[in-house]
Amino acid sequence: MGKKQDFIYVILAIIVVLVLVLIIKPGATGELPGLWGPGEPEPTVTPIWTPTLPPLTTTPTPVPTWDGKPQKIGFVDPAAYQIPAGETRLNITTPPAGTAPAATRWVTYATIDGQWSGTTGIVRIPFPMWRLDYSDIATSNDEISRFNCQVMDAEDPNRFVKIVTLNFADFVEAKKKPDLKKQQWMHTFYEGNHDYYFIINTRCIDSYHLKIQVPETYLAN
Repeated sequence: MGKKQDFIYVILAIIVVLVLVLIIKPGATGELPGLWGPGEPEPTVTPIWTPTLPPLTTTPTPVPTWDGKPQKIGFVDPAAYQIPAGETRLNITTPPAGTAPAATRWVTYATIDGQWSGTTGIVRIPFPMWRLDYSDIATSNDEISRFNCQVMDAEDPNRFVKIVTLNFADFVEAKKKPDLKKQQWMHTFYEGNHDYYFIINTRCIDSYHLKIQVPETYLAN
């Protein structure tokens, strides 16, 4: 029994010596214990390459200046604005009509020409005030003619900025009083720097020439 205990003590002493030599001493000196065989080269550690990306820069798109010449607004497929063909919506956000100062001189910024119903492309009006002149409309039958123009907010297709509707009573009255068109068939908007498009519906209309106008003083800015 005594010899067996002596043998166990010898084994424990050998283990303690190996721990001191292989682990504790190298750890104290900052060296890793040799885990590879004799004559084998020490493994090398290759660092992971991290690509250096240039910082992202956003260059704002310059807004072209207006040259003072009217631009034509074309028509597009109504589906571009997710509007089902022939859909009629209630006017729930039409602002009260306003009038510009009497001394304001207006110049034409853009035009919409046509005969049939349609939806226009988007036009940006970079001014704080503008006017829609719809006085140039020719009818084929005043008794049943109808003209409807919906001014839409391009950034919020659910918002109706203004709805203009002319029916047979308006055309008959304008025929009796020709000056009525120039006096009343227009609307001034006191909002701008915004994108709009127009939905037009016609019945018995030979032609229409709509004018988007801005104060002449804006040309000097």
